[in-house]
Amino acid sequence: MDLVIDIEVPCMADGIGSGKLTIKHPSGSCGKPVFVADSSSTSYGPTEVMAIKPLDGHNYSAEQLEYIRYHGLQIHGAFAWYMDGWAQSDHVCGGH
Repeated sequence: MDLVIDIEVPCMADGIGSGKLTIKHPSGSCGKPVFVADSSSTSYGPTEVMAIKPLDGHNYSAEQLEYIRYHGLQIHGAFAWYMDGWAQSDHVCGGH
């Protein structure tokens, strides 16, 4: 599976609210996902978001879950994408 392609994933970010993970944003170029809140066009990276959580009652596709698992292991700066409520995959990111 090519995880560089954009798969928009609706979710909740602690302290920000509902939104989505996406690379369809200037800050999410080069295949790096950012969180974009529903209420604005501002993007937040992993150094600004403490936790990303699934939306209650939302059905996630296998592709969305794998996208979350893959990018959930990337560490940037002081914080990591911590995907509370999603299981991690066997993938281990290197070079981050």
